[in-house]
Amino acid sequence: MHADPHRVALLRDALESIEGVAVHAVSAEGKIVATIETESEARSTEIFERIRALDGVHSVAMAYHRIETDPDQEV
Repeated sequence: MHADPHRVALLRDALESIEGVAVHAVSAEGKIVATIETESEARSTEIFERIRALDGVHSVAMAYHRIETDPDQEV
């Protein structure tokens, strides 16, 4: 994601407070790399939209998307 460089510290704290979100890198220019891990695609989407709405976030882009299923629960 890309954010206001003056707000990256606050945004990092906000992101890390969201269950399922892990922040991996933050640059002084406002670039933030994070992952979202949840048990459902709907929850991932909900978190993605929550991040997009954070004050100071300019844009959020998904670079990679993967869904793993439990073979024991497949029909």
